[in-house]
Amino acid sequence: MNPPPETGRVNDRGAGRTTTSSRPTRPRIRPRTWIVAALVVAYTVAAGRTVGFNPSTFWQVWSNPLWEKFWPIPWDWVMDRHNVIDPLIETFQIAIVSTILGCGLALPVGLAMSPLTSPNRVVLVVTRSIMNVVRAVPDLFWAKLLVTAVGIGAFAGSWALSVFSLAVMVKLFSEAVDGADPRPLEAARAAGGRHMPVVRTGVLPTVLPEYVAYGLYVFELNIRASLVLGLVGAGGIGRVVEAQRQYFRFDRVLGVLVIVFVVVFVIEQVSVAIRKRLV
Repeated sequence: MNPPPETGRVNDRGAGRTTTSSRPTRPRIRPRTWIVAALVVAYTVAAGRTVGFNPSTFWQVWSNPLWEKFWPIPWDWVMDRHNVIDPLIETFQIAIVSTILGCGLALPVGLAMSPLTSPNRVVLVVTRSIMNVVRAVPDLFWAKLLVTAVGIGAFAGSWALSVFSLAVMVKLFSEAVDGADPRPLEAARAAGGRHMPVVRTGVLPTVLPEYVAYGLYVFELNIRASLVLGLVGAGGIGRVVEAQRQYFRFDRVLGVLVIVFVVVFVIEQVSVAIRKRLV
């Protein structure tokens, strides 16, 4: 049997010297870390009791006889074009229109929000302040507001998701611009170039792949969000889900959700594959 290798001393013959190696010591957890963890756990338990969260009640939900109404799924009704397919196509149309509008507006706004490409300090502060307010308002509120203003239908949903797309895309795109290499931009400015031509030639070519990738990601979000917005009358497949829920046809609701899950999964896989090629 060969003797175990020595770990305490290493003989470096090539260098003509002997070096000593030791294993790194395991990091010790400070008492302050345990105190913070205990406080977080205690506060979580207290907050759960305040809002009425009870694990035993959670498990009792699964014994509710309402779950029996989710099965079997009426596939003949689900696969009917007028019941599900047409509203699903409307959902695609809402997502496409809102993505194009939101991402189109996000291109100049995102450039104005970045210190690297903003024309001046005033534009930078104003655009950031406005977009912070827009981002603070959830998409469901925009849908409710626009449904009240223009009526129930896909038009309100398209505008609500356009605002949502703008808020998300501006945040992602402006951060991508912030991370761009400033040297081409500085060289063009040193040569006496004007602001817009300098930005167009020095920054846009480097961030356009990320812009397209983020646009695909926003399209995925809009497909999911349109399901929720339809619950408040903003059109799309969500309106079908809400109508069947009101009639207590939970078997049809489950069938629609299965179709939506499959469609969203396929779109997500295609989008991920495209984004990997772009970025």
